[in-house]
Amino acid sequence: MSLRAFFAVELSSRARAGAAAALERLRGAVSGAWRWTPEENLHITLKFLGDIPADRVERLVSSAAAKLARVEPFLVDLGGCGAFPNGRAARVLWIGVTQGGAELARLARKLDAAAGRIGVKRERKPFRAHLTCGRLRLPGPVALERVALPAIESFTVDEVVLFESRLGPEGALHIPLARIAFRAGQDDAHFAPDI
Repeated sequence: MSLRAFFAVELSSRARAGAAAALERLRGAVSGAWRWTPEENLHITLKFLGDIPADRVERLVSSAAAKLARVEPFLVDLGGCGAFPNGRAARVLWIGVTQGGAELARLARKLDAAAGRIGVKRERKPFRAHLTCGRLRLPGPVALERVALPAIESFTVDEVVLFESRLGPEGALHIPLARIAFRAGQDDAHFAPDI
């Protein structure tokens, strides 16, 4: 049995509310058939794992906990917006990271190495910290120069969450499988009750 999974950083409740308000501003500023990220799914992805064998999850969490054992908590600020790959042929709309990007990139590298130990393909592209707001099936132009987003409250990152992503007709349901606290070591990574 396998499951579709990813490592991410969760937003604080206030940062999530601010990001949801910013997403609404973006929604009103762009046209097209965007699939918008539901507020409950707003997070910063650090490592998308794809389909992984369920029997390797415990080993993956132990490896990630060992890699993160000496990481110190840090502050993240969100702000500004943009599109991947660019504004002329946008497929993804995002809110940027204005503080904490270097720390998030270090986390992503550590998690990439941990995932490599269970056979997950290593990343080739450099990590770019962002909060995905919406996706477009066919690339199209977007004009974001005049979009002013509301302020989003800073939040502290002190753990990484391993999520399962279950795809359904209503979209993706993200289920936390394990939380890995910084400076905790392997023994303090804890699993959700069903794992």
